[in-house]
Amino acid sequence: MSSLPRRILHSLALRNTSVRILAVLVLGGSSVVLSGCPGELDPRLKGGTGPTVCDGAALMVTKCGMAGCHGVNAPQAGLDLFSAGVAGRLLGQPSNTTANPACAGNTTPFLVTSSNPAMGFLLDKLVAPPPCGTIMPQIPGPLPQTDIDCLKEWSTAVTTGQIQ
Repeated sequence: MSSLPRRILHSLALRNTSVRILAVLVLGGSSVVLSGCPGELDPRLKGGTGPTVCDGAALMVTKCGMAGCHGVNAPQAGLDLFSAGVAGRLLGQPSNTTANPACAGNTTPFLVTSSNPAMGFLLDKLVAPPPCGTIMPQIPGPLPQTDIDCLKEWSTAVTTGQIQ
């Protein structure tokens, strides 16, 4: 075999190896970028115009809206914190104290009150000791203070019309 065909074959073999290495690097690099960092994400919305407000609805989906708790199907106390429109289901809505006999004497009438959003029954149930019954969420356990502050900020934004 002459040296010209041998050089062409050698050149093609090098190109195939280079293409394979490049493909591995591109796929490997993109999988690292797409997988993101482990751990909890900050529930705040970033960017856009206007004020940045904590995304309380998203926080409730992840912390309260799981099956068996306040999800879409058969939510506890009839309170769906998972599906869209949660602000409308909370603002000025009465708390369902009949679902829990321990809360029959509850004096906080609304889940989120428009006059003082940080004082509604929803937020009251997140701090120890709650006004009645057990602290929420029961699973995996009480929320960290940053999540409670997020929900207070979100409730205020809902009552002032920043969030619908």
